[in-house]
Amino acid sequence: MPAVPAPNRLLRAARERAPSRRVPGAHMSRDELAEAVALWAADHDGKRRGVAFDANHLGKLERGIVRCPRQLYVNALCAVLNATPADLGFAARSTATRPLLAEPRAVIDLFDGAPVGADYVESLHATIKHLVALDGLHGGADVAPLALRSFRRAQRILGEGRYETASERDLEAVTAEIGELSGWLLFDAARHEESRQVNAEALTLARIAGDASMEWFVLSNQALASVHTGRNREALRIAQGMTWGQDPPGRVRALFDVRAARALAALGDSGSALRVFDRARSAFADGTTMRDPAWSWWFDERELAGHEGMIHAALGDHSRAIPHLAAAVERSEHREHFRWALYIHRANLLRALLRAGSWAEAERVAIDVAPMVGMIASVRTEGLLRRTVAHPGERPQMPSTLSDTLDYIDNRLAQSQ
Repeated sequence: MPAVPAPNRLLRAARERAPSRRVPGAHMSRDELAEAVALWAADHDGKRRGVAFDANHLGKLERGIVRCPRQLYVNALCAVLNATPADLGFAARSTATRPLLAEPRAVIDLFDGAPVGADYVESLHATIKHLVALDGLHGGADVAPLALRSFRRAQRILGEGRYETASERDLEAVTAEIGELSGWLLFDAARHEESRQVNAEALTLARIAGDASMEWFVLSNQALASVHTGRNREALRIAQGMTWGQDPPGRVRALFDVRAARALAALGDSGSALRVFDRARSAFADGTTMRDPAWSWWFDERELAGHEGMIHAALGDHSRAIPHLAAAVERSEHREHFRWALYIHRANLLRALLRAGSWAEAERVAIDVAPMVGMIASVRTEGLLRRTVAHPGERPQMPSTLSDTLDYIDNRLAQSQ
């Protein structure tokens, strides 16, 4: 079994010594302490970088998954718990330690009242590139607050007119792009209503900027989110609206057909789902052209295989889903920037293998999944795994070693909350 990180027992003990302000006679819960820390940090965040501390992050500190939190959070924990860093299991470190995401200087110094220009637009492009890399490595839940803050800042600048006239269109376009990214990350963090709202705002900005490519991107994300949240008819309307009476580039057309096929499969329309997916594969096979947007680089054979597997799984044909999901896993392995993708593809493959009763292969995949739980912050994937391991009807038939591995994943999921 993969080793669990050494927990920070000092931090947990300090929390459990602190009396709750909500429940007489009880100690502070993670939620209560996280709320107090977030409030203290917000009041003392001199750099105005924003606060993204919650019970999930506190749990990672207590379990030892995160060893070096922001100094602001260490200071906040010390203040709330009336302790020193050493009391809480944190080693002293230099204040020169570089944060995970170093925001461009132009972003930090927005509040001096001067209009922003090309430098600020470029800094947002750099931030987007950095956030995309972090998402691929760590999942959306931890990265979403960073993207959302940058999006709200840029919206505020547009709303206040604090920009050079020559940069207006570029600022609108890049703000729409960081809105698209924020909506996607919020979706992975299972913050679905926020994701929906941000997608709508990003779509409006893309239309104002005349950026059809970004409109397609936002709509494709929303179509998938709609399938995930059970709004299958909505997803179908979005996808069909892009493919009926319009002439999008081939790769974009293929992507929207995949979204339509996912929605049709979720609705139980097997014939239409498979027919539309075949059309998507045909358009995909035509290759890329100069008309295909730059963002479509990620829509590749790995992505196509994963969705084909999910279509068969939604139709209840798990045995047919398995080879496609396995291909998606194989194409994600040994690619560091696809760690998040590997996590969700493995989770989907595990679910299909269990439903098909392929115990030996399911055990192998479960062992691969186990160490990723809590290390990649994808609430969407964690929800999938919770539904997968908490399926008691299969347990009597499966080998005890597989059942034990699923219990281990279940325990790690409980710790990651």
